[in-house]
Amino acid sequence: MKIGFRCRHCHQKLTISASAAGTRQKCPRCLEELVVPTPPAQPNPDPVGATQHRESLKDSTSSSENWKSPVQRSLRLPSQRAEHFERTSPLYAPEFPADGLRILKAFGRPIEKTEPTWAYKIAVAIVALVMITLPMIYFLFVGSICYATYWYYAHAQYQLFPSMVGPLPYFVGSAIGVISCVVVFFLLKPIFAAPANVARTRSITPQSDPMLFAFVSRVCDVVGSPFPTRIDVTYDVNASASFRSGLSSLLRGNDLVLTIGVPLVGALTMRQFAGVLAHEFGHFSQGTGMRLTFIIRAINDWFARVVFERDQWDKSLDMLCGPEFLPLAVITWPARSCVWLSRQLLRLLMNIGRLVGGFLLREMEYDADRYEARVAGSDEFARTSWRIQLAGYAWLHAQSQISQLAERDILIDDVALLVRHHIASMSDAIIEQIQKETTSGRSGLFDSHPCESARFQNAARENAPGIFTLDEDAKNLFADFESMAKNVTWDLYCQYLRRTVKRNTLQDTQSVLMRYRIGVGTVRPWNEPDYY
Repeated sequence: MKIGFRCRHCHQKLTISASAAGTRQKCPRCLEELVVPTPPAQPNPDPVGATQHRESLKDSTSSSENWKSPVQRSLRLPSQRAEHFERTSPLYAPEFPADGLRILKAFGRPIEKTEPTWAYKIAVAIVALVMITLPMIYFLFVGSICYATYWYYAHAQYQLFPSMVGPLPYFVGSAIGVISCVVVFFLLKPIFAAPANVARTRSITPQSDPMLFAFVSRVCDVVGSPFPTRIDVTYDVNASASFRSGLSSLLRGNDLVLTIGVPLVGALTMRQFAGVLAHEFGHFSQGTGMRLTFIIRAINDWFARVVFERDQWDKSLDMLCGPEFLPLAVITWPARSCVWLSRQLLRLLMNIGRLVGGFLLREMEYDADRYEARVAGSDEFARTSWRIQLAGYAWLHAQSQISQLAERDILIDDVALLVRHHIASMSDAIIEQIQKETTSGRSGLFDSHPCESARFQNAARENAPGIFTLDEDAKNLFADFESMAKNVTWDLYCQYLRRTVKRNTLQDTQSVLMRYRIGVGTVRPWNEPDYY
């Protein structure tokens, strides 16, 4: 009999003989020592999670609260990919916190669904028409190149060279064929090429973080949105909602994934975090707009890859145009020029897509902001946005310092703690500069998000007191926030260093902060000259 479990440090799936239960073994991946668990007698068919607390919560509320909770689908676990880690079988299952129901009962009645504005409805119709037209123009342009090549070989060459005597007709025909193939190849290559860098993702489950799932489920109930089929955590200072499996999820329905940045959670209170979740679930509730957003971003990504992406093939074409390959340059240089001209035409299509799609994306942000204001309060919306601005600014400097420290083989183990340290150590001058940039910004025609001042005004018009006002730390919703922060920090190093980093090489962040004077814009040894 075999026992299947996961390492509590790196969450690598392991299999070992049942006779080794209770013994100490080393993980072959991270080399950390762990205790082999005993096989469970029978798995619990009803794990502790969000859905099991929803009914008890409804029973404990007042009888006047008559509302129907949306039907929630069961959680679909992610596929077992090499670049995906999830805590589906922890060595221990955290119990639901004793004060968990107190936090969930702090939510008020469900909010009313926002009514889309006329600008939003008109934008949906216009953007849908334009975004369907742009790919048609794209493929029509590629098809016209193919047809022009065919037309030359079928008709034009006999008109240009009626006698077809000498090497010139064959040279021109070969050059046109090579140039056409090169141009078509470089226009279609970005569509079929796989992404160069696969993002590492980490998912949490109701077994690993029951309180967080119950909290997310409660926010879904009050907003009236579908429950996500997966919740991912990342090292970024951001939160987002997207389709889980791309086009297949778009056709399947509400197959959505919620991504939460662990450093962002560490910088927010529960009230602010509830508002951020309400904003993302507001996107979940947008239905047609959410699906159209996926199409907009996919099409814009096509054009961006065609216009800007450069790989080894582009470098090889540039090299063949050099003086070292002068005979080939006679053909490759015109091919390179045609590729450049084609990309400029497609740059125009990309800018049209960004211009038209940006208007709809900004309207969707305004709509989602109204959900956030109604859950956390209009006044709290401004404080949440300001806190996110500080965390984002701190994260930018933290990334630079993490890179500088990594060059000296100093790898910190908690990026969330580093971001909180930067927020606390910001000088008044830097805070004033951030505030000035935030309030003086204007929404551009190509921006996907409105400026902060416009969003503040939009939320203020709601004049909502909020239905959740607890100001405790949002990190308390995780069963073990410190371990989760260290896990996503490890993911950060493994992804950007392009190799598996051993966990024992990471250094305690607090010790590094005590040893170095690390602040916004500085990495300085204690009582020694500057390193950088």
